Amino acid sequence: MKPIQFSCQLDSIKANNDMTLSIKIDTQELQPEETARIFSLMQRQVWLALAETPLTKEDLNIPELVDPLDKKSPSERLRGRMWVYWKEKKVSDDFDSWYKTSLEKYGEKYLERLQ
Repeated sequence: MKPIQFSCQLDSIKANNDMTLSIKIDTQELQPEETARIFSLMQRQVWLALAETPLTKEDLNIPELVDPLDKKSPSERLRGRMWVYWKEKKVSDDFDSWYKTSLEKYGEKYLERLQ
């Protein structure tokens, strides 16, 4: 989603008991589309940057967007899938032993393909 950017004034800042801050801002009149977008963000976690001058991309520490499916590394996803297999097949070994043995066998198959 494209960010909403507008000038504003800090009206008040209040320190809360839980160490968070409540910040009230006043804006100039906004376009109806911008106003609607702001209302659509009500009660949602958002990011905010404050500066006295217009911000540039270089001014901000913008994290790369991560696809929710990519939160785990490929090896973490493989381990999770292997755990599901181990659980469903009711393998007699404990998971860690079975996992290490299975990975070793899997790796050996790749080495055999080189010969």
